[in-house]
Amino acid sequence: MHVSVILAGASVAINAFTESHDSAANQLYGVILLPVSIAFILYAMMQYSRRASMIRRKSPGPYEDIVGPTVLTVILMLSIVAQFSVKLYTLM
Repeated sequence: MHVSVILAGASVAINAFTESHDSAANQLYGVILLPVSIAFILYAMMQYSRRASMIRRKSPGPYEDIVGPTVLTVILMLSIVAQFSVKLYTLM
C-alpha cells in the first residue's frame, strides 16, 4: 500500500509541475504512473481481504502469493521504460 501512495504522489507531482501549455507527451509522462499505482492499490486490497478471510476461517494457507508481485513488477518496469521512451521522444 505504501508503494502505491508513493507512485500516485509522484504521478500527481509530475502532472502538477507540467504546465498546461506543454505538449501532450509531457503530460503523458506523469499519467503513465496512475494506472500502475491503481493496480498496486487494488492488489494490496485484494491480498488484505484474502488473507483476512483465510485467518478468520483458520485456513492453513498458503498465505504467500508469487504471481502477483511478479506481475506488478513487470508492469512497473514497462511503465518506467515507457516514461523513458516518452522523455527521449520529447528531447529529440
